[in-house]
Amino acid sequence: MSDWREQQQLSQRLFEHTQGALDVAMTRGCEDWPLPEPPLSDPDFPVRPPKDRQKLKDIARALLNANRAAFDRDLESIGEALIPHRLSLSADPEREGRKWLDRRGDEVAERALFIRTETLLAQALDPDAPDVDRWWVAIALLNGMSSQDSPISRQQGYHLMESIALARPAGYWHGGATPGPHLVDWQEGREVTPVAPLEADIDGAFAAGWLLDRMEEADPPRPVLVEWLDIAMARRTLVTPLSILTRLNRMAGDGSIELASRIAALVPRAWDFDFDGAAKLEQTLLSREGQVRSALADALDEIIHRRGAAALPLLDTLLADESEYVVRIATGSIRLTATLDPDGFANRCARIVHQADSGTHRRFAQTALRDYLVLHPEDRKGLTVQLWINGDEIVRSRLRELLLHMVDEHAEALSSILTRIVEMDGADSLADLWRVLEVRSVESATAWRNHIEHGAERP
Repeated sequence: MSDWREQQQLSQRLFEHTQGALDVAMTRGCEDWPLPEPPLSDPDFPVRPPKDRQKLKDIARALLNANRAAFDRDLESIGEALIPHRLSLSADPEREGRKWLDRRGDEVAERALFIRTETLLAQALDPDAPDVDRWWVAIALLNGMSSQDSPISRQQGYHLMESIALARPAGYWHGGATPGPHLVDWQEGREVTPVAPLEADIDGAFAAGWLLDRMEEADPPRPVLVEWLDIAMARRTLVTPLSILTRLNRMAGDGSIELASRIAALVPRAWDFDFDGAAKLEQTLLSREGQVRSALADALDEIIHRRGAAALPLLDTLLADESEYVVRIATGSIRLTATLDPDGFANRCARIVHQADSGTHRRFAQTALRDYLVLHPEDRKGLTVQLWINGDEIVRSRLRELLLHMVDEHAEALSSILTRIVEMDGADSLADLWRVLEVRSVESATAWRNHIEHGAERP
């Protein structure tokens, strides 16, 4: 069979698959009725919302069938995105590429439908001649497509939602680089026109909010919604118009554990926009299950970097959590308080060491023990002694390394620590330390051992 015939048959199969995906997406998108009115319309032609869902589905299918050549064109760009480069090294790369696409009909259909939706929205949001008929199909299709969580629905879906909120065709607002010597077309003395800041359109924000409401009201809320809100917080423009912090608070309290855990990762950036909303979000997450609190503890580093000493109460709350897993994760952030709150840092270290969980001790030894010994080499709180006596080999290995660094710089403090270890745990407790020190210097190991075990002069 010729390559041309194989390509035509593949295109037909994928087109039929896309038709089926369109029917499913439109059925799902039309469940939320009525649809929001278009952000733009021609004042000479009144907006008439569709009254029949089935008719709207028929229109969507007719629009897809009417431009069959556009599907073949889109299929080429989809193939470039999906077919891996390694297939170009095969004996027949074109045939292998067709096989690759044939096995991925669902992904090809999803990408093709997002391309069609973008085209429809570009026509509906044309500032010179908005096509409201295309709007109804586009918003219903996007609503249906956003029900599935996939990489393309996260990125491209958000891109289209942002287009609606700004009431501008997708992609027209990006860029805007300031002319300069780094650009090919730069001319010295050329007047620079400042780029106007992006602002949400009132009607566009209402339509985008309608879409987000439908995603939030789904049972359970659609996972892709949090990904959209994450991108929106990074872009900043739509945070206030779309009430993003309010949405996050609602989902954090009512959503599934997995959804609330994902929201916890957004807390650091929430403090950049709304102090009261971020504080409420923290409290909501703290009231959730251990897995959610663990996710919040995992975001502590970034929260402390952004808020400084104001984040210490949250750290203390998580360090006192009833779940050992939450405490274990939060322990990794104690090191950041060494400069923010030196006195409190030592007290937090002592609180962790006096807990019974060996996993917490290991995390403390890996992340904060070095900073503690730098600030308090004399270790009046006896934390190194306690950790050594506990006997956990991983903790001892890290502690041995730090104690050996004290041989030259903090000999007096090291002598005090080792003496207390021997008094509380016996001379044999330091056998591993002497063995490692002998590798470094036999004379030093002998001198230190005589000093600790037999009262000889300190080296």
